[in-house]
Amino acid sequence: MIKPLPNSVFLTLFKRWIWKIIFVAAIAQCLFFFSAENVFAIISVVAAWRLVDRLVLTKENLATYTFSTVIILGYSLTQYCLPLVFTLLEGKPLVFNLKFPYSVFIHSLLALLVFIVAHLLYKSWREGHGSKLYYKMNGFLRRNYFFTPPTDFQLWLIGIFGMAGMVATFISVNHYDGTAQERGTIAKILQGLVPYAYAPFFILLKPLFVPGGSRFSKSPTFKVLIFAILLLFVGMGGNSRGLFMTGLTAVGISYLIGLLLGKFDYKIFKFKNLALALLGVWIITGPLANLGTAMVIVRAQRSHISSTELILQTLQTFQDKKAIQHYKSINFSDKYDWDETYFDNIFLSRFCNLKYNDASLELAYKLGRKDKPMLEYTIDKFWSSLPAPILSFLHIKIDKLTLNSFSYGDYLYYRAGGQFGLGGFRTGHFAGTGLATFGWWYLLLLAVGVIPLFFLVDLFVLNYTDGTTNYTYLSLAAHIEITFFFTLFSVSNFSESVVNIYTFFVRGWMQMLLLYWVLLFATRKLSFLKRFV
Repeated sequence: MIKPLPNSVFLTLFKRWIWKIIFVAAIAQCLFFFSAENVFAIISVVAAWRLVDRLVLTKENLATYTFSTVIILGYSLTQYCLPLVFTLLEGKPLVFNLKFPYSVFIHSLLALLVFIVAHLLYKSWREGHGSKLYYKMNGFLRRNYFFTPPTDFQLWLIGIFGMAGMVATFISVNHYDGTAQERGTIAKILQGLVPYAYAPFFILLKPLFVPGGSRFSKSPTFKVLIFAILLLFVGMGGNSRGLFMTGLTAVGISYLIGLLLGKFDYKIFKFKNLALALLGVWIITGPLANLGTAMVIVRAQRSHISSTELILQTLQTFQDKKAIQHYKSINFSDKYDWDETYFDNIFLSRFCNLKYNDASLELAYKLGRKDKPMLEYTIDKFWSSLPAPILSFLHIKIDKLTLNSFSYGDYLYYRAGGQFGLGGFRTGHFAGTGLATFGWWYLLLLAVGVIPLFFLVDLFVLNYTDGTTNYTYLSLAAHIEITFFFTLFSVSNFSESVVNIYTFFVRGWMQMLLLYWVLLFATRKLSFLKRFV
């Protein structure tokens, strides 16, 4: 088996700097926010990163098992390292607003141990009995163009299709007049196109998926920037702050992977790059964070006014600094019995928020036992992921519309005694929903499911040699979903239940394959339009 190993210089630097940052942040947390709970949380962070550093973040794993490694790396950064650092920068302890800090970090550490042990077992199996299956399925993807780099023009077309999916999704959600069932079917198709709106961003990152690609394309940078601004306005028109931020996050994560794989120049610690990085941090934590808050403030109006008016209202609110500060100062836990407060920054709250874990565990403890209705709901929710024709063939009768009208977090909240809980789409977490549904057996379900999950995502990694040099290239089909993989078990909808892993097997993975292949086929057929551009 080929063992292509990347240049390890940046990997060594990355590990070294992460340890330095953790050390400084841990000391500062202990000095300014000393408590038994906070010290336990800090020790958990150090232990977690030690495990990831030694057992996961290696040259071999990055080159051969790239996307499964990204999943574990993303979990460790969003659940441990980033909360440690950014709570400190906001002047808060790591355990800020956590009612059950010991439980949060114990469950997170147990889950991390499950991921690491499962990853070791998965690698052992794939290098042995699983190698034939891997090469057969990986070969199928190669033959069907999943590793054939799209042209720049194709990437622009894919981005336009994705943006059209965004616009149509907003219309279907906010202004659609058909039946609810029709809206659900249409919305599912359109929603699947949304991540592809970020395809043009990857023109700047060709070495990741193009053999011999330029180190960093510069010529289309201005066009990509204009496209990003356009996505920002589309996001405001649909009142979805996550849409344009997901694209920026995807570029950042992909660039990090490229650095770790040795695809880009590791000498990035220069004055120019530092200045750009500081500017980027300021934009994200300042203007973009305030813009996201403005979008939340005007959200109640999105079903009553046009997208143009919504954009104008958002920009007007964005300029009203007093309104933004007043919204940030509101203690929503006094008004509602559901509290997600952890970070002040609205984007960090959607990226590495430990309060989701805490809130779900609190609800599970209120139930005090495995809940039979919660189990029945979880099973029905799994079946609801299948298309209606398959459900009819299997004679499974469920109300898909009702099941998809609220989240796992909603139902757990409802079962724990919350009033008017269904339909709010609260973000649950697999620790709390798992404990309420399966007891501690949820960890076994997590372990059993994550091994084939690792296998499926790593099918999008291509390793080959020209006789003297080893290479690793990644399918763009998976790279477009990189933010999803990175936050898979932290803050995405996927992380609400361990059962969502199994949902990904029966629908999510196949949908990802089919949508990308259709878009690739369609854009190849439309390539003749390039002569008119």
